[in-house]
Amino acid sequence: MTGNLPVDVPINAVSWSLGALALYMFAFKSWRSYRTTRNPLGRMYCVLGLTFGTALFFFGVPGLFTRDVSVLRITYFLADLFVQISMQVQLWLLWFLGLQGRTRLVYLYLITVPFSAVLMTLQALTSHVDISWSPYLIVYTDGTAVLILKSIIYLAIALPIGYFFVREAPRQSTFKARAQSFMAGLTFIVVCLAATSNNIFDKGSDTPTSAAVISVLFIIFFLAELLRSSGPKPAR
Repeated sequence: MTGNLPVDVPINAVSWSLGALALYMFAFKSWRSYRTTRNPLGRMYCVLGLTFGTALFFFGVPGLFTRDVSVLRITYFLADLFVQISMQVQLWLLWFLGLQGRTRLVYLYLITVPFSAVLMTLQALTSHVDISWSPYLIVYTDGTAVLILKSIIYLAIALPIGYFFVREAPRQSTFKARAQSFMAGLTFIVVCLAATSNNIFDKGSDTPTSAAVISVLFIIFFLAELLRSSGPKPAR
């Protein structure tokens, strides 16, 4: 069915499946670090890795086994649901890094949880899935309102997290801690801006180029996690 394509599974299904593997490894290493150090960031990273890894699992793994667009529409919706859950976890992280002295976490959730609920309701009503055979991709199309709401919550939560990590990097006591803080911040900033750009220019859908880049980044991330021996350092 795939003609002259070199693979018999959608390109982006492979990319997101690699991402799920990398994030689950991240969650496991963070959990193991938390058990040793009791660093609050280790616990937050573990929960974030599990929720975002599960989102990537639903984005990727079902596409390896089925081309039924009805099934894929459900699994892609579940993927985006877990993305929104991971955004609430990131809000917990943002509050811990820079907002806990200014407001209570519950007040922030009174804003973001209804926001995500509206977003997911609109998505259930308007989004749909198609199969592109050349290139071989699963194409998940969101409506304009959904794309705008997604971009708003990404920019409101993930971008400030990146800022706080980068800001705190020079204050860390060792070069390794400074590098970890800076790279964590840079990762949040780059992923946030890339996701927002994807919403604007590609209507939230993958392209062969983006799928290839994502695959390389997830492979690098997975290898880095294999080599990581300690968890994130507490922000000061």
